[in-house]
Amino acid sequence: MSDLLSELYAYTGKQTARFHMPGHKGRLPPPFDAVAPLDVTELSGTGDLYHERDGAIRRSERAMAALYGAEDCFYLTGGATQGIYAMLSAVTRPGDTVHVARACHRSVYNALALLDLRPVWFYGEPPQAAEPVVYTSPDYYGTIFQRPETDGLVLCDAAHGAHLPFCTDGYTPPGNLWVVSAHKTLGALGQTAMLLSDGTAGSELLRGKTAEFGTASPSFLLLASLDAVARGGGGDWERVIAFSNAMKKKDRRILPNADPAKLTVRTGDGFGDAARLERELGVVCEMADACHIVFMLSPHNTDGDFARLAAALEAIPARKVRDAECGIPHIPSVAVLTPREAFFAEREQVELAAAAGRVAACAFAPYAPGTPVFAPGERIDKKHLEILWEMCYNRVSPVWVVR
Repeated sequence: MSDLLSELYAYTGKQTARFHMPGHKGRLPPPFDAVAPLDVTELSGTGDLYHERDGAIRRSERAMAALYGAEDCFYLTGGATQGIYAMLSAVTRPGDTVHVARACHRSVYNALALLDLRPVWFYGEPPQAAEPVVYTSPDYYGTIFQRPETDGLVLCDAAHGAHLPFCTDGYTPPGNLWVVSAHKTLGALGQTAMLLSDGTAGSELLRGKTAEFGTASPSFLLLASLDAVARGGGGDWERVIAFSNAMKKKDRRILPNADPAKLTVRTGDGFGDAARLERELGVVCEMADACHIVFMLSPHNTDGDFARLAAALEAIPARKVRDAECGIPHIPSVAVLTPREAFFAEREQVELAAAAGRVAACAFAPYAPGTPVFAPGERIDKKHLEILWEMCYNRVSPVWVVR
């Protein structure tokens, strides 16, 4: 049992009269009755996420940092988004320039607006620059990118890479600061994530930033699930790797990515095939787009799960898919306003068909994979709209534009 969970059980064993948050007082009807007594936040015996220096939480964070080859680790209960805001805020000031991979998650785009940063977008290799560089690795499809070689600080949205230290040889930190979502591929509860650091930014600064962008009442049940990972490791990834490699070798439609947690199948009808597999075989994927289905694996999948997935892969019809039909084309955009100016400007909703020539008030990011077609402050082009219509968006779909 993890240290933090032991603390929670010790508190519940005292049978105290609870006149503190949360309002359920440890008593909820099924199916929540089993966990309700453990669902507490800061108490004298359980610690304080944002302020303690040597309690159960801090010891757990240090243990987790060692697993990732990091100097320090900071637990998050607001998902990777909380960590992205915190790490960008820690190393920039309003008006700063940052070099950002265009394929970053939309939470990065929102952070640019909230923190008043000036993005210089790049595709592929980042430039050699003194300013911070922000990139994503691995991406939704399981592609792992090399850490950029640049003079500036490197910040990585590694939300989908929490498992990599446990299942890849020679794991090295992907940035000076990086964020992972423990709940995506590890045995941790939803919303759990971590901000990791190589020591470039001070621990007190980073801890303060996670507090600024996080809830003042973090769930200790979530924290205990992170502690369980820190104490018990990432699980039996050898079995996952064996299955993943076997499927990639057997089925040429599966992309040969380096991420064992992702089986990305190329198909001519990703949306339709994914819906059919769920409806007819009860196999639910992580995401689908027009050309791909992505299945996310973890040690918590059973051998029976893997057998059903193998059968589902065989049930996907073989189709020829052209490269031009897959992915989101890069359409150059013209920035009219800064991200912050657009984000806080007066706005209105219009139909996509009427948005050409207007300035975007927020990022428009098809899911999956969440990469914005246009960003706050950019002029919407007819070619942007054509892309969205090809991705099954309706001409009357609403979009926010600057009034």
